[in-house]
Amino acid sequence: METVVILGGGPCGLSAAWELSGTGKNVVIIEAQSSLGGLCKTISYKGFNFDLGGHRFISENDELINKIKVLMGDELLVSERISAIRLNGREFQYPLSAGDILRQTDIRFLSGCLIDYAYQSIYKRIKHSPDTSFEDWVINRFGKKLYNTFFKDYTRKLWGIPPDKLSSDWAAERISLLNLWDVVLRLCGFGENTPRTYTRNFFYPKQGIGQIFEFIANEIKGNGGSIILNAGFKRLLFEGERVKGIIYDINGKDEAIDCDWVISTIPITDLLCNPDRGEEWQGVSEAVRSLRYRSLRFLNILIDKPEIGKNTWTYIPDGKYIMTRIQEPGKRSPYNAPDGMTSLILEIPCFYNDEVWNMPDDLLFKRCINDLLESGIDVNDKVIDYFYTREKHAYPIYHLDYKHHLKELTSFLDSKENILTSGRNGLFRYIFMDRAMEMGFEAAKIVQNSK
Repeated sequence: METVVILGGGPCGLSAAWELSGTGKNVVIIEAQSSLGGLCKTISYKGFNFDLGGHRFISENDELINKIKVLMGDELLVSERISAIRLNGREFQYPLSAGDILRQTDIRFLSGCLIDYAYQSIYKRIKHSPDTSFEDWVINRFGKKLYNTFFKDYTRKLWGIPPDKLSSDWAAERISLLNLWDVVLRLCGFGENTPRTYTRNFFYPKQGIGQIFEFIANEIKGNGGSIILNAGFKRLLFEGERVKGIIYDINGKDEAIDCDWVISTIPITDLLCNPDRGEEWQGVSEAVRSLRYRSLRFLNILIDKPEIGKNTWTYIPDGKYIMTRIQEPGKRSPYNAPDGMTSLILEIPCFYNDEVWNMPDDLLFKRCINDLLESGIDVNDKVIDYFYTREKHAYPIYHLDYKHHLKELTSFLDSKENILTSGRNGLFRYIFMDRAMEMGFEAAKIVQNSK
């Protein structure tokens, strides 16, 4: 019987195992954490459910949607997204509406944006302005006024690096509007082909996004697959150009698994962080050191109040506030909080082991409560309890030269016969949950079709 080791029990890894389990292969998932779901797990605490940030299930893949509908049954809800941008004491609903923009700003601001955009468009035609950095990309399409208002501080806070040091690839993947005229058309109601980042309705499980992956894990186990938790990957074992097994640590003891295939969804930098093969690893080691991930610390607050507001989530671009986004989980599912109560999740970007990551819980809580109050949200006398969750590898950072280093790693792995990398962290790509699941199914089919 062929053994397939899957590194990582997030959406991609679990989807691959789901596809492979029950096919006559010995499927083994190695997961470093004590629970499954990866970036899409849900933590239950005192009757409240908290995701790692904000998640929703949407997809253009009808087959995937139907698969999850059948799996979840009545546990899958349809929810409505209401989101906003809170800036300078004003709240802009997202997607933008003409009436809201006119109420929150004035004609001079809009005129200034249009004039600035027209100038930028003419300048770009006269003098070629390449889309090298995130800053270049946004200014070339929106102009400096909108860039400075909505993008500059938020991007610096989210990524921890100046926007001119961030590759334009992230903007191309995540900012749906092509130019300012598209904004104007949407404001006037003439825009077409609503981007997926605007989609209002979405699927969401009753008990948090992680419930999907709990159900998938049960399917895997029912099909004979194995899941090993609290197992930290250590290194690959090679035999020529093939991987013959892996070493992982559990309870302080090294364990080995021989395998015929490896599907890795863990950070590619962790997969290749223990070189032991001499000169051919020199370029790999340099690339591993050069690629970085942005971390997140989540403040989860239990609140004795029916609701905070109408928004599912609110973006906080102002650089003086420590959080980038505020979530109210009860707006996704009424089962995420007990009756008559609600909760908030504050997303706080940082780097692993930096000042914010290591800040004492009480000090960070006080800072966040003050930031909430100053931004217009007063929950101080309604807080029941709070706790933190953390994610070391939240976002792959697209530095200007990241492609060069990533190619070094992928080229090395491509030269091996029986290892596949997949998913957000495995491919160092900022992808949505549904795409990560699709990648897991695709990786499983490659293994199935191999000879």
